[in-house]
Amino acid sequence: LARLVLLDGVGVARRVVGVVGQDVEGAIPVQHRLLRWLPERRVQASLDAQDRQALERLCERLPDVLPSRPACLTHGDLWAHNVLATDDGRPALIDPAVSYMWAEVDLAHLWCSPHPPEAKRFFDIFAELTGLDADWRSRMPLIQLRQHLAVIAQFDHDWGAAQQVRAILKPFRR
Repeated sequence: LARLVLLDGVGVARRVVGVVGQDVEGAIPVQHRLLRWLPERRVQASLDAQDRQALERLCERLPDVLPSRPACLTHGDLWAHNVLATDDGRPALIDPAVSYMWAEVDLAHLWCSPHPPEAKRFFDIFAELTGLDADWRSRMPLIQLRQHLAVIAQFDHDWGAAQQVRAILKPFRR
């Protein structure tokens, strides 16, 4: 996974799909990834007006809250059930939704999914190889916010996603 993150994502994206998505050196693409869910019927029903306003306030502050990061190729849907082992015990990733985004997006999917204590070694090595700063763990819930909003929008049962969103947005409520 770290090798994928360290690839020249722009060059690979051009060769593979012929186009390159927006760079994530700023917060604008991330704002879009969050605010796009607000008009969805289930999101409107699950989050009250104060929650939605808190999300808008968070998006206004994203440049201050999230550090600038270079974009890279990511798995795009890397949660615990998409990590398997081959017959000889090597890790294997399945069901990719390849995207050109922050490496921390994949990390947030794994971090916010239930994982065994042994996974600490994976997270530590990944952070070391990809140059993550010491605060990366504190950003994981915020980066996972988009996934929670997607779950609310797409499913009748949200598995606690609305509660997670409200907890993440609490500092941005007035």
